Amino acid sequence: MDAEVSAPETPDPGTAYRPHLRIIERGHVSSVGDGVVWIEGLPSARMDGIVKLSDGSAALVFHLAPGRLGAILLNATSALMAGGEARLSDEILTIPTGEALLGRVLDPLGAPLDGLPQPQCSGRRPIDGESPPIVARDFVDRPLYTGSKVVDTLIPIGRGQRQLLIGDNGSGKSALALDAIIGQRDQNVRCLYVLIGQKRSSVV
Repeated sequence: MDAEVSAPETPDPGTAYRPHLRIIERGHVSSVGDGVVWIEGLPSARMDGIVKLSDGSAALVFHLAPGRLGAILLNATSALMAGGEARLSDEILTIPTGEALLGRVLDPLGAPLDGLPQPQCSGRRPIDGESPPIVARDFVDRPLYTGSKVVDTLIPIGRGQRQLLIGDNGSGKSALALDAIIGQRDQNVRCLYVLIGQKRSSVV
């Protein structure tokens, strides 16, 4: 932890210069590997806080332990290595939102993976935002047909209703979900396909 003497960035010309102490925590990167950076020297870090690294990288705190913390790299540069400086940030993790995201292939932070320009979004929201309450949601009063005759005959599904696909690997869960998405063509239904914990090759 360091103590710095600083002045306001834009001092009022009518006031005299008055130096004051500003306490800033400075940590250092102890190790980097598999998308995780381990940092020592930031005792005030909190879960889900953003850590800024000296090379321009940013990381999200996910593990707190005595003397060190673990953070998931949100972006990394080629200059990232052990021994670099780390500082806490007051930012929270947000993602872009808006109609411009429809039809795009993006990573969890909104960066394009389809080779197209960055989408011009209308706003940003916290990535851990709360779901709308039940009273704020619309009634489920219209059917949603998956295109599978067996499913549509045995299981009535409504638009806005949650359904869970359970099965072993290779049983066709993803194929059924993709077929249901393809079946919504020209039905005025917006479909979003989310891959969680998948490799980039699987996304392609």
